[in-house]
Amino acid sequence: EVFLKSITMTRNLGYPTKNITTANLDMIRHYRPLVNVVERPTLHGGRGLNIIDKHEKNIPALYHAIIKYQREKREGSDDDA
Repeated sequence: EVFLKSITMTRNLGYPTKNITTANLDMIRHYRPLVNVVERPTLHGGRGLNIIDKHEKNIPALYHAIIKYQREKREGSDDDA
């Protein structure tokens, strides 16, 4: 609920919330987080991730995926120089 309120306040203040990435990391699939965190905030663009598994497995995997993405992006930008 706090997340949705912060998105609403941001939009009400006139700041764009397009192309954001949201994620629900949970161990059990629930309807409310799927709609309120993954789907609704990204209706106008962006990406919502619904990652369902044990935290000790999915959080390290997400961390390593982010590090790998950043490294590949950085190495790709070095080629453009």
